[in-house]
Amino acid sequence: MNNLREVAYRIDPALWVREVIGLGCVPPLKPMAWQEQFLRAPRGASVLALTARQVGKTTTASWAIAHAMIFTPGSLSVIACPAQRQSAEAVRRVREALIKAGVKFKSDNVYGLELENGSRVLALPGSDDSIRGLTVDAWIVADEAARLGEDLIAALRPMRARRPDARFAMLSTAWSRSDPFWTAWAGDDPSWMRLQATADSDATLFAAGFLEQERRTLGEDAFKREYLGIPVGSGASPFTWDLYDRATQVHVPLVPAGPAFGPPPPPLAVPVANPFQHLNRVKGRR
Repeated sequence: MNNLREVAYRIDPALWVREVIGLGCVPPLKPMAWQEQFLRAPRGASVLALTARQVGKTTTASWAIAHAMIFTPGSLSVIACPAQRQSAEAVRRVREALIKAGVKFKSDNVYGLELENGSRVLALPGSDDSIRGLTVDAWIVADEAARLGEDLIAALRPMRARRPDARFAMLSTAWSRSDPFWTAWAGDDPSWMRLQATADSDATLFAAGFLEQERRTLGEDAFKREYLGIPVGSGASPFTWDLYDRATQVHVPLVPAGPAFGPPPPPLAVPVANPFQHLNRVKGRR
């Protein structure tokens, strides 16, 4: 690699992915538009990526981390998933990218990697109990962030307090309207960089026949959640917002109320038998 090419790769991670990670791939590896935007996120960026299933969100994050490990010696990146085995799978994707790039490892295990240049990546557990105290200067990645607890998200964010150039990314499919990911996605905070890769935003992601089969199999709500990025309501209530709106609307009668809607009639008098009547008859006979 000549010096000019190395400078180009250092500046543009998307170019590095195409020409280094994609070397020898058939068909040629070409990151999608949203992946290129993610890879080119500026230093210190906060990124939200709302995706459908199987569009490469974990792979995209692993490319970004691998690039940072190579071109930022001594850096630290972390990956948090709902379960540590999922975080370990993401680290495995990072390992694959690094091997493709031809770098040498100083340490290589299921839950973490370290390169000879001192850069590291760690697979974090899905709990905030044992992850506090880390200082991250490259990438903080929350994968399937909609399934992560608020306490874990709160523990991840301060990891870049001393390293403001670190990037913080939450990637997820949709889940509920009250989870930490959707709260950020639907909010009005302009500091978030929002990326979307769902079936309705990019018709090239899935074949139409496949989507129709999935809609029939999963049902409308699950299909919207998994492929369109539309979450179910808080607590997965069976009542939709449309039903709520219709139930709470005040309807004005088209015609005045008739006699059927007047005051109720007086109650009918019901005769009650005298329980002592038979005693009076006996007394009279005497």
